[in-house]
Amino acid sequence: MAGEIKSAAEATKIATSFLQQYYFFLHPISAVRTDTTWIVKVDVGVITHEIAEVKIDASTADVIGYSFPK
Repeated sequence: MAGEIKSAAEATKIATSFLQQYYFFLHPISAVRTDTTWIVKVDVGVITHEIAEVKIDASTADVIGYSFPK
């Protein structure tokens, strides 16, 4: 997906699409823009809260970083 991300909904859609490669349960928690980056937190735990975080470049819509629960 190319182009500027202007809303939390767009950032969440990109993050959940990315996380579907690794998890089947996805419950978005938050999406916050900090300067040029969207940080999206998603609960990926079926039984307990396990939070994955995806960082997305706001101007290009590229995933630039992520962290998975341990």
